[in-house]
Amino acid sequence: MSPELAAERHLAHGGWATIITARTKIEARVLVTERIRPLRVQGQWLHQVGLPYHWGSKGIARGDSANDLFPLVLDPNVHIQEVKAATCDIRPGRVKRKR
Repeated sequence: MSPELAAERHLAHGGWATIITARTKIEARVLVTERIRPLRVQGQWLHQVGLPYHWGSKGIARGDSANDLFPLVLDPNVHIQEVKAATCDIRPGRVKRKR
């Protein structure tokens, strides 16, 4: 994420964040980088959150999967998941889990 989004949401590089969609929420480590910049669209600043989503629990990373955030819906023309234009909320801290 951009430094601007990290500052706005009180997120620290290397810290934990909870990413929330209408479907569920996951936790992930924060990577703050100048490589992702806010976009100005019709006078409003929009931020991007990047998450790897291909491998889920079958990859080398352990923990929550970004795949869980979005429904299994495919674009009708090219059959790609509709995750490249999704919305989410992002908050500092880890997901509160039931014990």
